[in-house]
Amino acid sequence: MNSPTLRISTLSHPALPALQQLWDAQLTPCTGNPLAHDLLGPARAHGEQVAMIWRGQQVVGCVGWVTLGIAEYGCAYASPLVAADMEAASALIAFVSEKVRAAGAQRLRGSVRAGEMAKRDGLQQAGFKPLFEFVNFSRALPFAEPVGLPDGLQIVRIGNPDWGELHRCYAESFSGVPNSPIPDLETMREEWAAANQDASLILMDAHGKYQAFILVDGCTVEAVGVLGQWRGRGLAEKLYHLAAMELAAKEQPEMRALVASSNAASMRLHQKLGFTEYAPRWTVYELHL
Repeated sequence: MNSPTLRISTLSHPALPALQQLWDAQLTPCTGNPLAHDLLGPARAHGEQVAMIWRGQQVVGCVGWVTLGIAEYGCAYASPLVAADMEAASALIAFVSEKVRAAGAQRLRGSVRAGEMAKRDGLQQAGFKPLFEFVNFSRALPFAEPVGLPDGLQIVRIGNPDWGELHRCYAESFSGVPNSPIPDLETMREEWAAANQDASLILMDAHGKYQAFILVDGCTVEAVGVLGQWRGRGLAEKLYHLAAMELAAKEQPEMRALVASSNAASMRLHQKLGFTEYAPRWTVYELHL
């Protein structure tokens, strides 16, 4: 995978600021999330599932890969993938394709934002096809006061939940949902421990079974789940209102969410709640390995 001009290495922490600067320059005026947050998180084994690419002594890209979706869906994710040019993008795509194929993946997905032309061209050259779009939603706070919960449900704060019960609820809620790999129990615990402890909420029934949840990182809704028997009762909308109330109490000016355009129900929910698109959409591409 090395060439006379390009060299792929494991994660180098000192190179992260240069990569962040490269990525932000491509995405201006809508800069990206902190790369370190994603690359060093549990979904990428705290940096073990990350590679960087160099041209001489200059870092010109990186890729992280997520394998959580392989067991259930046969799908892995190349994210984030940052590349200064198409040569770097193509090398990283070939590298990560081999990595996830060796892990048992049958499909690989990656997303492209406006400004990431080198990545887009590299994906298309490698045979990736567009699948759907991610929609960037935001809504100014505060919301209206939330209405009450249905009888038989109560709020559980996430400081010390029943982790096994929460994992069951999460897995059932997202079973069959595309581009939403279900984390293992330990990964889920780490993600929830790092989340907004005030705005993230769980709803439990009278028998101690978790029936719904909302996971918020900073001011961004990362996941909302409602089990089948409670769907159709406006429970997701109530969770948004409750989380928004907590964010407003901490003087957050807005709530954000990232929604797959293919998820019609979620699109309708966010539009009903007054969310609007604040940044260009991302296109998700997929390759059958």
